[in-house]
Amino acid sequence: MPAAAQAASAHLRPVILSRQGTVEVHALPARAAIGLRASRIPVLHLTGKTRTGAPPAPSTARVVSPSTASEQVVSSFEAVSLDRQLALGADQFVTPPDPQIAASSTQLVEMVNSSGSVWDKQGNLIQIFDLNTFFNVPAGYSFSDPRVIFDRDSQRWFASGVAFVPPTYGSAVVLAVSSSADATGTWFQYSANNSDTLTHDQPKIGVSSDKVVVSWNDFFEAAFFMGQSTWVLQKSQMVAGSSTVNGAAIGPDSSRSSLVPAVQLTSNSDEYLVFNGTDCGTLGGNCGSSFGVVRISGTPLQGNMAWNESDPVVAATSAPPTADQPGAPGSIATNDDRFLTAVWENGVLWTGGNDACLPPGDSSVRVCSRLVQVTTSGPTVAQNFDIASTGGGLYYPALGMDGSGDMYVAYNISSGSQYIGVRVTGQVASAPPQTMAAAQTIRAGDALYDMNPCFGTTGASRWGDYNGAALDPQTPGNVWVVGEYAAIGSAANGDAGCDWSTFAAQLTFGAPTGATLTSISPTSGPAAGGTGVTFTGTGFVNGATAFKFGAAAATSAACSTSTTCTATSPAGIGVVSVTATVNGLPASGAVTFSYIPSLTSISPQTGPATGGTLITFTGTGFDTTSGSTTFKLGANPASGVSCSSSTSCTGTSPSGAGAVTVRVTVDGVAGTGSVRFSYIPSLASISPTSGPTAGGTVVTITGAGFDIVAGHTKFKFGGVLASNVTCSTSTSCTAVTPAHTAGFVRVVAVVDGVRSSSFVGFRYR
Repeated sequence: MPAAAQAASAHLRPVILSRQGTVEVHALPARAAIGLRASRIPVLHLTGKTRTGAPPAPSTARVVSPSTASEQVVSSFEAVSLDRQLALGADQFVTPPDPQIAASSTQLVEMVNSSGSVWDKQGNLIQIFDLNTFFNVPAGYSFSDPRVIFDRDSQRWFASGVAFVPPTYGSAVVLAVSSSADATGTWFQYSANNSDTLTHDQPKIGVSSDKVVVSWNDFFEAAFFMGQSTWVLQKSQMVAGSSTVNGAAIGPDSSRSSLVPAVQLTSNSDEYLVFNGTDCGTLGGNCGSSFGVVRISGTPLQGNMAWNESDPVVAATSAPPTADQPGAPGSIATNDDRFLTAVWENGVLWTGGNDACLPPGDSSVRVCSRLVQVTTSGPTVAQNFDIASTGGGLYYPALGMDGSGDMYVAYNISSGSQYIGVRVTGQVASAPPQTMAAAQTIRAGDALYDMNPCFGTTGASRWGDYNGAALDPQTPGNVWVVGEYAAIGSAANGDAGCDWSTFAAQLTFGAPTGATLTSISPTSGPAAGGTGVTFTGTGFVNGATAFKFGAAAATSAACSTSTTCTATSPAGIGVVSVTATVNGLPASGAVTFSYIPSLTSISPQTGPATGGTLITFTGTGFDTTSGSTTFKLGANPASGVSCSSSTSCTGTSPSGAGAVTVRVTVDGVAGTGSVRFSYIPSLASISPTSGPTAGGTVVTITGAGFDIVAGHTKFKFGGVLASNVTCSTSTSCTAVTPAHTAGFVRVVAVVDGVRSSSFVGFRYR
């Protein structure tokens, strides 16, 4: 149909949007009120349409060449999961996730199913809340299909979704707009088109400089397609929190379906919408061979609204097959080939959705992701291709663009050998058409996903219905994405086998701000390794961050946020530099870790007080480099230390006295271990050599290994202790002889409990 005819056929009628109230996000309860319904709208497909000519066969995916651009993960974190969402109440036990993300200069907002959450840019959760309460859904209704964006022009958050009530699935489109850039502050709540019988399926929102556009599919009681509906609302009134908002609406219009308003990144008064005009085989509402591009101009208050549509011809899409999981072929539903996402910047629009294609080198038709680029000044389709995975499926793409016009796409991937994970790729604005950056999995799936036992359903498990992407306005060269993956549930929560989780990541094609490593705790640990270390810095990416202690890699590295990781130290020696890499790029920062050596045994454990005993030291963490490992026997160092390994050294004892503690030091790090070495004292002479039996003779005794500390050195005359022992050096002491019977006696020394190896004679007369 020509563009002029399309414009004439799109009749916009006046409508009014009513404000339902306000909500303070920071004041929302941590748990929802009892009694809210945990329900989901079924997958709604359009029926009753016929296509002119034969339906398209699944395409052979155009092979996209790898580009030289490298897409980097700047930061990432584990976001909302089903387990985490269940803390809000029983009404949160829902699937599929339907994750969305939006970013301001300081905050991130994720909306998943019927939960919302606010995060800082480091991945720290600020608040999680129930979207049933946030949107003020009517009693007995349930919320679904969230969408959220941050509008840079107004510095406001906009969110939308649907509130529905079984069994008729009557519904209302619900919207909210923040009163400031603070997502935890006040939001204005609005409701549109409340109907007892119409099911408003998957409303999607877009914002231009002067209007807010919301579009959805209408079904009678979730069964019969009535047409698409699009409402155009006065943005200035919504931002002001007006009690009523002027609008214009079209629909239900059965000639079109599944329109997607574009998220517009640069200021523009016109709002663009796109739809897949070739998806008749599944959706039925669009049965041509064209691609629908709608430009809405004017505002409701000015009364100059215009619906301008162009329909360039494109290669048709096909209904996608189900996706495989390990041991479960065809177990994941991929819905249909409607477009799911659209983003516009400076005259360039990207959109995409699921498709069926034959990947290169594959023998089976797979679910693929169809990506389309449009130059809206024509409009002209500039690129139209599938990205595919040989042997597996790619589905539910979410598209984003950075400030340079580079395109980013996050999607799910699974196959007979991999659980459902999150994967990313993209295309820089300067790249030749049909070239994409090397794809990378940013979060692998953990388990098989099967919703049927948990939710009492049958057939392929619901997944999707979409993922999310958003520009980071603080760093326009970066884009945030969020995707869902199959997680490990728990019997306690009732989600074993059907648990999902979401993963958020910040991506860039530019030179990312380098990661930094600023500190570790603790800063020391056993030389054997095994110390749990916490790393603090910036730019960490879970699954892409590695740490080394010297040349040895840490194990079990995991990052809970972009600023905090943990890992286990490897075995090591001495003081080593700790380094980090993120996606193979080195992080800056100088941090050291001290390995604490241990001394477990020595042999022999005794030796002459004059020294010279060759001792073998056994322990851990010894440095074989000459001079790096030292041993002290008491206060005196061993000499000639040589280490044949990190566990064995030899050295020669110095001279000493008594029983002393032996300690090890490696590269300045004092070791642990309590090992004792006993010096064996010796006697050389006594003067005088005789004295009366009554005792009282002052004698001078020479030898080696005497302890000058009072009371540590004793002398025995025939087994009787001398008195008044005073040692001026380790080789000379004086004492007063005890009384003894007449005759010759042996005089021995006892130093710190160690008996001398020799004796001298003294005669009593």
